[in-house]
Amino acid sequence: MPIYACSNGKYRIGDGECMYTSRENAVRAYQAYLAQHPEAASESKAADMDKVSFDFDGTISKEQWQQKAMQLKDQGKTLYIVTRRQESDSEPVYAVADKIGIPHSRVYFTNGKLKWETIKRLGIGTHYDNNPDEIKAINENTDANGKLVGSKNNSMIYNYKSLSLEVKDVDTKAGEVVGYFSAFGNVDSDGDIMMPGAFKRSIQDWGPEGKGRIKHLLNHDPSKPLGKIMDLKEDEYGLYYRSKIGTHQLGRDFVKMVESGLIAEHSIGFKTLREQKSGDANQIHEVMLFEGSSLTAWGANEATPLLGMKNMNNIEQIQDQIKSFEKFIRNSDVTDETIDLCILKVKQLAELVERMSSTKAVDETPAQQKEEEVQVESFINIINKF
Repeated sequence: MPIYACSNGKYRIGDGECMYTSRENAVRAYQAYLAQHPEAASESKAADMDKVSFDFDGTISKEQWQQKAMQLKDQGKTLYIVTRRQESDSEPVYAVADKIGIPHSRVYFTNGKLKWETIKRLGIGTHYDNNPDEIKAINENTDANGKLVGSKNNSMIYNYKSLSLEVKDVDTKAGEVVGYFSAFGNVDSDGDIMMPGAFKRSIQDWGPEGKGRIKHLLNHDPSKPLGKIMDLKEDEYGLYYRSKIGTHQLGRDFVKMVESGLIAEHSIGFKTLREQKSGDANQIHEVMLFEGSSLTAWGANEATPLLGMKNMNNIEQIQDQIKSFEKFIRNSDVTDETIDLCILKVKQLAELVERMSSTKAVDETPAQQKEEEVQVESFINIINKF
């Protein structure tokens, strides 16, 4: 809708006079105009809610928002980066775009200007930004939904913290899994440390003994609930859970993956309520916990990084994982969707082997290099068979 804020505090329609005392008055006037001139409605480009853009500095430059962008991409959203940086300072922006899989053609530099004109021209439906002035201008001048990030009191903040740890135990007969959604005392890639007591109030108010609103999801996807959390508590290690997995197809597939040792990561979705800077790290003392997720991290995007790969430092470890997936694919009766995700994971592991092999020390003997090349080729042959 072509309603714009003026410097005198009033609003205008299109290129008209700054005569409306509020945005609501301008909207009503424009709607009345469209009622009399319906042909003009086609001239206004509506926002496309499948288009999502991110600011760079302080937003998608941070890992948590890169993960958010990857999740949106896996959901079929078209992603953009819109930044006030100068185009001459594009290298770090393009590096993040490449990591996420955003084409350079969808990276826009406004060279110091406010972003709303670019957001409007592109027909973007949602924009994430840590600058409240940008969000205000976007919400006032475009149909886009501007979402402010980085404010500790903003209800739209939704953070993710992941933990590379397998499910601790599984009872296939009872359909229960036990594990940890989070660990205490570890400095993550954002420089944050989750502290004991951070989940206490959430567990009390929203846990299984309270209103039971904390969910166990797959990959932070609300449309993929795994089951009901029966026990949620803090212990000396971290946030412990015990969940009764549902008997729906997703639940049955999940139990089979857990039983085969294929679920190696967990994560939490939360809002930070209280934190404190300590040395080089940031201690998180209290959060509002929304959900805990078991992660496959293999979504539809083949470029999605695997958190569990950080702990794989030799080809033998990766070979063991590929063999586990190969066995699972051949012998399991899970759905085709789950099989497709497993094949995708094998592809990612094979790509990792290739990258590791290409960065091996130059002093390796030709025989060692040849052996690793053969291993890589055999992994790729496994994929091709499927």
